[in-house]
Amino acid sequence: MLRVNGVDIEDTFAEAFKMRAARAIVTAETAGWARTAATLASGYATSVIGCDAEAGLEAEIPAAGDP
Repeated sequence: MLRVNGVDIEDTFAEAFKMRAARAIVTAETAGWARTAATLASGYATSVIGCDAEAGLEAEIPAAGDP
């Protein structure tokens, strides 16, 4: 079993299509505006064939940690 950052990963994933992933850092005047922008940008995520996809806010970065 693979272990990443203290999390056990089981090799059970199967996918018929290539995967794509992206991350974006959204900055705004307030945390509320950044949260709203991230939520609206991800919307209801679907794949090209109409299947549900995972999308949404991964984490909030404090202003001091903003690259």
